Amino acid sequence: MTTETITVATAEEEGGEESLAGRLRIDAPASVPLSAFAPAQPSGGRDPRHAKFSPRVAEWFTNHRLTEPHKRIAIAFAENLEKHSHASSASAGAKSKSQTKSDGAAKEPTPPEIDDPASCAHPLDDLLSVLYMSSYDVGTGESMTNLICSRLLEADHEVIIVTGFLDPSSTSTRTLCYTIEALATRQRLKNVRRGTDTTLKVHVCFSSSSFLQKITHTRSPRGRRWKPKEWRKLGLPGETYLAGAVELTVTSLFFRPVGLLHGKYAIVDRKTLLVPSSNVSWEEWLEGTATYTSWADDTGRDFVALVVRYWESVWRVGEESGPDEFSQLVDRFPVRVHEGGGGVIMDKNKGTAVDPMVWSSPAPAVFLPHPYQRSFPPVWPLGEVGAVWKVVRGLTGLVYTRAPENEATYLGNPQNAFIMAAIDGAQDSIYLHTPNVTARPIIDALVRAVKRGVLVEIVTSMNMMKWEQLVTAGTTTEKCLRKMVLEVGRFRDATPEGAVTTGGLFIYQFNPTRRPPLPPFVKSPEDNHSLTWYNKSHVKCLIVDEAVAVLGSGNADRASWVTSQEINVGLFLEIEKTRLLRRALVDALAGRVDVFKGSTWVRGGDGDEDLGYGVDCAPRKRRSDPEA
Repeated sequence: MTTETITVATAEEEGGEESLAGRLRIDAPASVPLSAFAPAQPSGGRDPRHAKFSPRVAEWFTNHRLTEPHKRIAIAFAENLEKHSHASSASAGAKSKSQTKSDGAAKEPTPPEIDDPASCAHPLDDLLSVLYMSSYDVGTGESMTNLICSRLLEADHEVIIVTGFLDPSSTSTRTLCYTIEALATRQRLKNVRRGTDTTLKVHVCFSSSSFLQKITHTRSPRGRRWKPKEWRKLGLPGETYLAGAVELTVTSLFFRPVGLLHGKYAIVDRKTLLVPSSNVSWEEWLEGTATYTSWADDTGRDFVALVVRYWESVWRVGEESGPDEFSQLVDRFPVRVHEGGGGVIMDKNKGTAVDPMVWSSPAPAVFLPHPYQRSFPPVWPLGEVGAVWKVVRGLTGLVYTRAPENEATYLGNPQNAFIMAAIDGAQDSIYLHTPNVTARPIIDALVRAVKRGVLVEIVTSMNMMKWEQLVTAGTTTEKCLRKMVLEVGRFRDATPEGAVTTGGLFIYQFNPTRRPPLPPFVKSPEDNHSLTWYNKSHVKCLIVDEAVAVLGSGNADRASWVTSQEINVGLFLEIEKTRLLRRALVDALAGRVDVFKGSTWVRGGDGDEDLGYGVDCAPRKRRSDPEA
């Protein structure tokens, strides 16, 4: 039976328990409509907790198979978003009235931007959807770019590439350039065969490419549209090669001083969505990419279409919207190096095996964007310096800020509202994989989780982007982690010996100097040095109670919490799937982590529950006595 799955792979046995990385995958038979894979409708009456929501939101809760942890976190998210978005709107309205009075004349109200943190431009109804997560791939940034480009080659009509950083001289950018040129060549062959003169649209969108580009960038919400003669400077194909085949547009958006659009995603023919953690850049970092397939439920909710509308609102301000979908062409050019079940993707340069795993049904999902903030300075001074700064700001009138006054209650945007609902709603376990940890609200929420008996695992990197952390947060990940350990330690010391508290805090820092066990394809121990694969961990993943996952571009740092624009996907999954997701990431780490000093269980406990293996490959059991 033919399948809709398109994968660049090498035939290999399915399963692979000893793989060094992971891949989740679905093979949907082409002869069966996707609607046939819809989740079974739950029985029973309507949950009274849904009465507070609009009929469309309540219908989403009712129509999908949500477990109690799913419902608990989803309801808390909805309450966070509605409560704080309304508060933000009221605050914005008050500021607008004050501004009008000070101007001495009434002005036409400015319509809220969809990416404005003080607006209700993200109604809850439009965030809830369903989608297929057809794969999750782990590897280096270069291998993730190769994967994305292989999917771009499937395009018949349109390709959208959005990245936070575009390095003109990197291998990843050259791969993207070759892919666009290949699309142009293929489009010419299509036109010759069909007798047409159609072009394929390619949109390349980025926020940063160099320091000079950022400090000279326009403040216009339309951004900068790069001229064809400038494309080569960015490492992209020239106009001459693409003429008559590919209609390329290159746009950049950056808002000084730190208004970075950090979101990363690619959309193929408005049907396939890829959300990597990596930029189109040079770094040899550990990355992950989630691939989603468009699928609409009975109410017509289409997650990919929602992301497309969001992209148009941010990157195509003032331009006409494109079609909701493209008609299917008969003569497709799919890339099918390997069809059917099984297979192992290999990173051709590093030899990293990626293990395919079954992903059998669509999942309820939530779109979780985060707006950029025009905050200057990025970190507000405290104490007497802060008081002087406020006076200077008031006298000059040249310095502005839109940063939230209270970051802990800055929950009027989908990303922050969902993350806080998930962490505060955790009852058993939290797995957080992030490059940096400097967001105070997230840190406080994680400590609260440990105190109420939750096992918290944090995987981060050592000495990563320290200057960026100091500029945007005024602190570093290492300092924040030490404070977490001290606070949990004080709580542990104050907990009676016989207490039932079984929470734990385990922090792991990726250490590139550690050497993993030799994989089977390495013949000589000396070759192991060249198989370092990645020197930092840049994955962004949050798994709560083995039921809810957040994948996307958002870190657990202050930049992602306050200043940067982000794109994330919240997924309500079955336990088997979240375990596969965590295993893929832990396998990719291959034990190359250092356990942060002070990581421990909270004293107390009521049993020796086996929790499997930790990120450092050591057995984990809930502590039942001080010596366990």
